[in-house]
Amino acid sequence: MKTSLKIVVVAALSILIGMVVWLLIFRSEETGPAYAEAVSEDGLLKLTMMLEKTKFTASPREPVKINLTLTNIGDEDITLTFHYKTKFDFMVWDYTQGAYAYRWSYDHIQGPVGWSANASSYPISITLEPPDVSTVTLSPGEETSQLFLWNQCYSGGGGEGWTPQVELAPKGRYRIEGIAGLGRWSRVEDNPLRYFEYTGPNGILVSAVMQTPGIDIVLA
Repeated sequence: MKTSLKIVVVAALSILIGMVVWLLIFRSEETGPAYAEAVSEDGLLKLTMMLEKTKFTASPREPVKINLTLTNIGDEDITLTFHYKTKFDFMVWDYTQGAYAYRWSYDHIQGPVGWSANASSYPISITLEPPDVSTVTLSPGEETSQLFLWNQCYSGGGGEGWTPQVELAPKGRYRIEGIAGLGRWSRVEDNPLRYFEYTGPNGILVSAVMQTPGIDIVLA
C-alpha cells in the first residue's frame, strides 16, 4: 500500500473513531425531541408529553417548552369535562433538593398556600383561574393539546406548596412530569374540581387525573 493511501486510511479511521467516542461521551447531552406517555386504566385515553430537547441554557435563561396532548384511543366518541378552562398541568422535580420544586397550577389555578385568599400579596404578579366547566368531545383518534413554558423559576426550599416559586433554578438535573387534569402537592388537601370526568362505555362516570412518566432535563 502506498504511503499516501495509508495516510488517507489512517485519517479516515481516526475520524471514524473520533465520531464514535464523541457519540459515546455526549450522547446523553443530545437535544432531540423526547416523549413520555401514559394510558388510562380503561384504555380509552392516552396522555403524551413532548419536549423539543432535554438540555437548556441557564444563563441566559431558556424557556422549557412542554407540549401535552390527550388522545382518544378508544372506538367511540368520548366527552371530557374539565372544571377549569385549563386541561393540563405539569410538575418539576429537582434532583438536588430531592423534592418537587415547581407546579404550574400552583401559580395559576390552586393559589399558593397562604396566599390563595389574597393573590395580590404573592411575591410576583399572578392571576388565578377560577373554576369554569369546559367540555371537549373527541372522536376516535382525535386529540386536544396545550403548550406550556417553564421559565426556570422554582421553589428554592422544595416546600411542595408552602414556599413561593420565584427563585431562579440553578444549573443541574430536573425531571418534568405532565398531567391531564390538575394534580396537587402531596401535603395539600385533595380537591375534586381538579379532576376531569368522562363516562365510560359501561355508563360509569370516571373522575381521573392522568400523569406521564418523567423526562429528565439538564439546565447548563
